[in-house]
Amino acid sequence: MAMSPEDVAALLQREGSGLSPDAYDETPQPDAARQQRTEALAGILESCQQSLQQGSGQLEAIANNLGDGSRDVAWRLPYGESGILNFFLEILGAQGVGHGVKVHALRIVGNSCADTDENRARVVEGNHLTSVIRQLQDDELIPYAIPVLYNILVDYEPAQKLASQSGLNTQLISLLASPNLPRYAPLVTYFCKILALLITQDGEADVASPITVQVLLTLATGPLGKDDVDEFMALVSTAASYLANETFQSSFITGQQMDVFMTAFYLAHTHFDSEQLEDEDTAKLLKRLRTALLTTLADLSGNDAFVTYYPLNSSVPQSLLAWLQGANPQLQSAACLTLGNIARSDEISLALVQTHQAHRPLINLLSNPAITDAQQLHSMLSFLKNLAIPAQNKPLLGDLLEDTRVPRILTLDTLPQVQFAAVSLTRLLFVNCPPNVRLICAPRNTDPSEQPNEHTSVHDIISLFGRSDAEPTKLEAARSIASICRVLHTTPVLPLLPEWDPSQDGYVFEPKEPLPPSVENGSSDERESRMRGLFYQKHDLSKVLSFLVTQQKWPILRSEAWFVFALMSRSKDGASVVASTLVNAEATDALARAITGQALVTNGDEQTKQIESVASVAGSDTAAITDGLGLEPQQVDPKQQANMARVDRENCLVLCTEIVKNSGSALTSAQLGLLQDLIRQGTDMISQEKAQG
Repeated sequence: MAMSPEDVAALLQREGSGLSPDAYDETPQPDAARQQRTEALAGILESCQQSLQQGSGQLEAIANNLGDGSRDVAWRLPYGESGILNFFLEILGAQGVGHGVKVHALRIVGNSCADTDENRARVVEGNHLTSVIRQLQDDELIPYAIPVLYNILVDYEPAQKLASQSGLNTQLISLLASPNLPRYAPLVTYFCKILALLITQDGEADVASPITVQVLLTLATGPLGKDDVDEFMALVSTAASYLANETFQSSFITGQQMDVFMTAFYLAHTHFDSEQLEDEDTAKLLKRLRTALLTTLADLSGNDAFVTYYPLNSSVPQSLLAWLQGANPQLQSAACLTLGNIARSDEISLALVQTHQAHRPLINLLSNPAITDAQQLHSMLSFLKNLAIPAQNKPLLGDLLEDTRVPRILTLDTLPQVQFAAVSLTRLLFVNCPPNVRLICAPRNTDPSEQPNEHTSVHDIISLFGRSDAEPTKLEAARSIASICRVLHTTPVLPLLPEWDPSQDGYVFEPKEPLPPSVENGSSDERESRMRGLFYQKHDLSKVLSFLVTQQKWPILRSEAWFVFALMSRSKDGASVVASTLVNAEATDALARAITGQALVTNGDEQTKQIESVASVAGSDTAAITDGLGLEPQQVDPKQQANMARVDRENCLVLCTEIVKNSGSALTSAQLGLLQDLIRQGTDMISQEKAQG
C-alpha cells in the first residue's frame, strides 16, 4: 500500500537520529541501524515511483518531506543505498516534471551528497551531474542548484573533473555576467568556490570561458565587491587562481584586460584596511590575497607579450609609475617588482630613467632612514639594479651613491637579503663608470670648518665583506672593489681620486681640477700612481681581492679578477696591491694553478727545496722572457669558456711579469723566485702550444 506524505514524514522522524549535522556521530550507532533505515525507505521509494507513474500530486509532498529528512545525517547513506537518491537524480533529467518536485529533488541530492563520497560517486558514475548542471538554465532553480553542485564537488576530485569536462565554468560565468545576477547575488561566494575547484583540474583552462577573469574582476571592482570584503576576496582570489595558468595569463594580456586587474589590486591595498577589520580571520585572508595578487602581477608582467601590449606610455605602466610617487609602501613595492620585470631591455630601462624619471621617487625613499621594511627596500633595490645595467643610465643614477642612500643599506646587518641587493646595485653603478667611481671614492660630507673626513663608501664595502657570512654578499662586495680598481687603472685618475694638499699637510677628500702648481711635478703617470697609492694606503683591499681568486664556485669571476690584477700590476701602486693579495697562500696556489694547471707543493721540506731552487734565478730578467710573446691583459668572453684556461694563463703571466718589474724590490727572495719560476713554466707552455698550433 502506498505511503502518504504524512506517513513518510512520520517514518523519517521516528527512524532518524533527531540530531543536527554537527552533533551526529555514526560511530556509536548499532551496526544494523543503517541497514534498518535503508530497508525502511523501500516503501517510500515504491510510493514515489507509483506517484510519478500515476501523475498524482503526492510526489511533490513526499519529495518535500524527504528533503526535510535529508538534513538528518543519518539518512544520507540510506538514501543512496535504497535508491531514493538515484530516483530523484533521474527526476532532474526527466521532461515534464513540475518545478516544485525539482526544487525538493535538488534538496535531496544536495543534502545526500554533503560530506558523503559514496553518494557523490553515485552521481558521477550514473552520469547524473549534467542533469544537475542543466537546472542552472532555470533562474528559479539557480539558488538551489548552486549549493547542490558545491556539495557534490567539494573534496571529491572525480566530480570536479567531470564538472570541468561538462563545461560548468561556462555556465557559471554566463550567469555571473547576466543582468539577472542581482536575483542570486547572495550565492556569488558559492560560484567562486565552485570555480576555484574547477581550475584545479587538468584541461580546465582549455574549456573555461575566456572571459572568466574579466567577469570576476569586473564584479569585484563594482558595487558588489567594493561593498563587501568577503565578496571582494572571493571574486579576486578566484580570478587569481585562473590567472595562475599560463593559458589564461596570455589571453588576459593579449585581450588587454590588465586595467581591471590593476583596479582590483589597488582596491585590495587601499579600499579595505586589514588592520581595522573586526574579524581576525578575514584580516589574515586579505593579507594572503594581497600576497597572491603580487605573485600574479609578477607572473603577468614577466610574460614576454606584456611589453608589446602595454608599452610605457599606456595605462598600466603609467599607473605603476604613479604608485611610485604615492605613499603606500605595498603599492610602491608592487610597482618596483612589475617595472623591474618590464625593464628587461636596454631600450625600456633607458626610457624609464631618461624619460619617465622612475628612479627619482626611489632616491627619495632610500634617503629616508625610517624606511627599514625588508620587502619595500628589496623591491626598490632590485628594480634599480635593472635600471643600472645600461651604460648610459649609470651616471644618471649616481645620486644613489650618496652616503645617506644606498651606502646606508650596507650597514643594515639585520636585513642580509637587502644588503646583498644593495651591494649588487652598488657594483653595477660603477662598472666601467668613472663618474660613479669618483663618488664612491669621495669622503663623507663634512662641515667645511671641520677636519676632513677620510671615511668613504669604499670602506663600507670592505667592512661589509668582513662582517658578512653570506658568500654571495662577500662575492658582490669583492667584485665591487675589483670594478673600482679596474676603473682606476683604465681611466685618468686626476678627476677620480682626492688629492694631497700640501697647504693642509693632509689627504683632502675634495677633488680639485686641475692639480695645483705646488704638486705639478713629475710625469702624469707618476702623479696618477701617487694618487692611487694614497687611495690604496687608506683602503686595505688585499683580503677582499684575494677572495675573488680563491673562491671555487664561479670560475668566470675568478678569470675576471685575473684580468683586473693584470691591469693593476702595470703600475707600481697597483702591483703593490696585487703582491699583497698574493701573500695569501691560497691566492698564490690559485695563481700557480692558473699558469701551470697544478697546485704548489706545500708540505715541509719539498716546499723549501722548491723555493730554494727558484731563488737562484732571482736576478734574471724575466721580463725579457715574456716580451717575445706579446702578452697583454685580456678579458674573458663568457661565451667562449673553452678559452678561459688559456686567457687566465696569459693574464697571470702578465701580472707576474709586471709585479716582478714594478714591485720586485719589495718581495722576499722566495716570493720573487716563485713568481719567476711560474713565469718560466708559463711561457714554456705557451710557446709549446703555439708551436703545436
